[in-house]
Formats: sequence, structure tokens, C-alpha cells
Amino acid sequence: MTRAILVALGTGTIITSAAAIGIGAARDASPTVSVRPQSGAELARIVQAAREGQRALIEARHEAAKALCAPLRGYDHDRCLIDAHAVRGRALLESQDPYVVRPG
Repeated sequence: MTRAILVALGTGTIITSAAAIGIGAARDASPTVSVRPQSGAELARIVQAAREGQRALIEARHEAAKALCAPLRGYDHDRCLIDAHAVRGRALLESQDPYVVRPG
């Protein structure tokens, strides 16, 4: 029993560390390129790519938060998953704000 707990905690630690490294690398590697779209279709493609990139970062953070919940049990596990899901939902809502079409 003790060995199983130790293995589970070790595995969770490794997964969490790997996820944190991946998130840090993705955050540091974000491109800062100035692009002037030539057409409306190209602008739409650029906006869609930016949205997908933001969603990928949010999903990576969500997976890391869920990995932290793995060693927990019962009420603590459920509360951890609910909190992780709420943070993900808030981040997804906030990420859409820059793309709101404003009347001009």
C-alpha cells in the first residue's frame, strides 16, 4: 500500500513538472511578429490562428491543474477539479474579449 502511494505521488510529480515546463516553454516561445494582412481572408486566418494558440495555452494550464488533483481523494479531489474547470472557463471567456467586434 505504501509503495503504491509513493509511486502515485512520484508519477504525479513528474507529470506536473513536465506540464509546467511545457507551459513555460510555450509562453516564452510566443512569436511577436508584425503582420499586415493583404485581404480579409488572410486577416480571418490570422485571427483564427491567434485564438487557437490562446486555447492551446489555456488547455495546457488546465491539464497541469488537473494533474495536481490526481493525488487527492474524495471531497478535496472534487473541489480541486471544480476549481480547475472554473479557472479554465474564466480564461476561455477572457480570451475572447480582444476579438469582440466593436461598432466603428
